[in-house]
Amino acid sequence: MRRIRLPILFGMVLLFTTGCILNAKAAEKESLEVLEGFLSAFETGEILLEEGNEEPIQGMVEKEYERWFTKDYQGKVSKIIESGQSISMNLFFLRKTEAGLSANNEYCVLYSKVKRQEGTVKYRLVPQKVNPLHENLNFIDIEMTKEDREWKINDAEIVEAIYADFFF
Repeated sequence: MRRIRLPILFGMVLLFTTGCILNAKAAEKESLEVLEGFLSAFETGEILLEEGNEEPIQGMVEKEYERWFTKDYQGKVSKIIESGQSISMNLFFLRKTEAGLSANNEYCVLYSKVKRQEGTVKYRLVPQKVNPLHENLNFIDIEMTKEDREWKINDAEIVEAIYADFFF
């Protein structure tokens, strides 16, 4: 009897440590709650860093957004900021305005997909408001995963609509 229990116990431990999602519905529900919390953390257009403020953008992002991002995604965000790339074109959650850096969170979920083997949930977001005369339609593809037992954004990519025929 003990010989049977040990392999079963070992198999269960191996299964839980590989990042595999056992309950897809629960993973989607929990990660969506976190994503919606992230999107509602700030008012749309709320100024997070006023123009002319001496506080570095990196410091503000770490202070305001760190709890929502995995360490890997925080590192990617830091590299974008340090490289001097356009914030509005590369970080979906921020927008540069005349008043300063503001929250950009007017998105809704278009699709979701649970990737059980990878232990991730992917979302495609679409802007709630688009001015077709002034803006191209861009989707946001977000990958969420668990880090420290909490769902967090692990990656995000801005995808132009003309290239977004396929969902992940």
